[in-house]
Amino acid sequence: MEQLTMCSRQGAFTLPIETGQTIVQIAKTANVPWGYLCERGICAQCRTKVEEGMEYLNPLTEAEKKRLRKAERTEGYRLGCQMKIETPGSVRLVHKPY
Repeated sequence: MEQLTMCSRQGAFTLPIETGQTIVQIAKTANVPWGYLCERGICAQCRTKVEEGMEYLNPLTEAEKKRLRKAERTEGYRLGCQMKIETPGSVRLVHKPY
């Protein structure tokens, strides 16, 4: 089943897939506790580990390339304010701020 699972310190939240919105926007709409501050890819309060479904997400943005180290990107880290689900599929994310 296609779903978005968002894991934070407050627990796991399972939501229907929504394309075209950032993960931070989805979290705000669904009242999922997901840290964020600037929503521009600078602060990294929304740093997120993609555990499943990277292939359904948009490509890395320039902001992510500037803010996240190459090693972090290789390990599957993205910024919740920059990543969007582009095509339906199961996606599992873990909020991992610094």
